[in-house]
Formats: sequence, C-alpha cells, structure tokens
Amino acid sequence: MSFQVVIREAAATALLQKDTLAMVASDETVDRYGDIIRAKHWDLAAYQKNPIVLFGHSSQNIIGTSEVRIAGKRLLADIELAAAGTSPIVDAVRSLVAQKILKASSVGFRPTVEPNVIRDEKNDRITGYEYIGQELLELSLVAVPANPAAVAMLKSFPTDVQRSLLTHDPAEVLAFVTRQRERIAQLRTGVSGR
Repeated sequence: MSFQVVIREAAATALLQKDTLAMVASDETVDRYGDIIRAKHWDLAAYQKNPIVLFGHSSQNIIGTSEVRIAGKRLLADIELAAAGTSPIVDAVRSLVAQKILKASSVGFRPTVEPNVIRDEKNDRITGYEYIGQELLELSLVAVPANPAAVAMLKSFPTDVQRSLLTHDPAEVLAFVTRQRERIAQLRTGVSGR
C-alpha cells in the first residue's frame, strides 16, 4: 500500500470566543468512506510545530492556526481564525462561520503504520480501513463533512461548558442537551401560563 495523504472530515462544534472555533476534528466513527481513525494513534508533534489551518485543503488558502489534542476517542481542535482583512478568503470564511453556514472541518493525514483492512462479512469485500498510526499534516475548514458522528455544539453554552462537553461521550452530550431543552420548555410553559 502506498502511504497517501488521507482526508477526513468532521463537523464543527462551536465558537469558543469571537475568533476561535472548538472542533471535533476526528473521532472513531466509521466515516462515509468506510474508514475508522483510532484517536490514540495520532502523531501530532510535527503539526503542533506549524499548526496552520487551511480552507478546503488548499495551501493557497491559509485561514488561521489551531491547538489540537486527543480527548478519549476524539481529536479536538481549537481553531483561531486570522484577523479580518487579512485576505478575501479569510473574510469570506469568517462571514460563513458567523452565519453558521460553514461548520465542518477535515483532517489531512499520512498513515505511519499499515492500516487494517475492514471487510464486509457477507461477501469479503473491502469496505474501508482502520488507521492505527497516522501523522496529522493539516486541518481545514470545509463545506461537507465525511464524519456524520461529529457533534455540533450550541454557541450559547459558556466556553467552559463547551470544552467540558467535548470530552464526554456523544450519547452523554445528547442526553445533557435534551435535558436542557426540556428545562427550557418547562420554564417557557410555566412563564406563559401565568
């Protein structure tokens, strides 16, 4: 197998502050390509020395920097967008993010260990790969995510709550959000009934 740059996408989670996005960059969900990337096997050392964020995987479109970390079965990133006025692409990305139109990220990586083949049990057809060693090369904001399990967080949560939720299991996060929505609905019902 030739070691090629593999691109993975995942959904954005939320704005932490004015110019910073908290992202679930990757998790261990089977993506739309049939692949799984094991979080504990990320090599982040080289990326952390030059943590550039691109738009659409184009090295011509630098839009910011990021801090990445592994939390459980997820690769998380806090992306800081470049200042407004830096370039037309930065301004366009900032506008799309502010309008909640652009909400997805994608990782570009190089396998460092031969991945495991994932096969369909019925017909032994290769359906994807399980990556068990990979170097992060770049992180991009993109229009279409490949990873359907990445959770979009609510911007209204305070920064500390957003960061806390990112470290929990998606099912726990969904249960938390559901409880909060129920509380709000109860409060609205109680207030409007007076």
